[in-house]
Amino acid sequence: MGNVFNLIKNWIGSQSEDCANDATIPISCGNSIPIHPPVYSWDKKTETDASQFRLENVNGQFIYRTLVIQGQQFTIEGCRRSLILVTGSFDSIFVDDCVDCKIILGPVRGSVFLRSCSQCFVVSACGQFRTRDCNEITCYIFCASQPSIEVSYAMKFQCFSLDYPGQSDDFANARLNSKIVNRWSEIFDFTPSTLSNNWRLLPAEDRVENHLDELELLHCINHQITFNRNLSLIPFTHPALNISATDDPPGNTQYEMIDNS
Repeated sequence: MGNVFNLIKNWIGSQSEDCANDATIPISCGNSIPIHPPVYSWDKKTETDASQFRLENVNGQFIYRTLVIQGQQFTIEGCRRSLILVTGSFDSIFVDDCVDCKIILGPVRGSVFLRSCSQCFVVSACGQFRTRDCNEITCYIFCASQPSIEVSYAMKFQCFSLDYPGQSDDFANARLNSKIVNRWSEIFDFTPSTLSNNWRLLPAEDRVENHLDELELLHCINHQITFNRNLSLIPFTHPALNISATDDPPGNTQYEMIDNS
């Protein structure tokens, strides 16, 4: 009988030892399935070059830039005596500390904001147009809201007139179109002067071409940028006219300078 118990005891011990040994055997890698961390769409985004959305310290140059990546913020800063053409569609544009520059822009869904600029000329279509600490700025604009000026003087305004290839797509991307009322002439002055008017409207016959010299016009033409009112996506309007003006207003019509007095 004692031998039987010893045999059973030895058998149970051997089974326990085998189980213990099995527990320490590593899992073979040959039949295992490799596990990789999940990859999400936002992990695949490529970094963009921020410099393509910025122009700084341009002096005495003709600059043309068309954006491949649309709907971004763009900044123009510290430029002097330059012609700057930037096409595409934008979320917003800031123009800071520029002097004696002519700036022609693609449509902007949000704001075009000029700060601390002087003696500049701007062509822009936007949702909102604002200036602060500016003087002697001529603005050819399409604006879905009232243009506003603050601590700015000697400001001149005229209706937007611009055409270039792909402009209709840029307007669509910026969610602007000719059905939106152009409020370019409804200027709101946050800091009106009691001594003189800070802004005025240019006469209806005044055109973009009047403010560009021969070389500047040639540079625009070379990039297929024109200012013909008949070709412009936005109809020309003016308070001095009973109807929208075409490229050639009637010869017997007289236009007067209009200001906010």
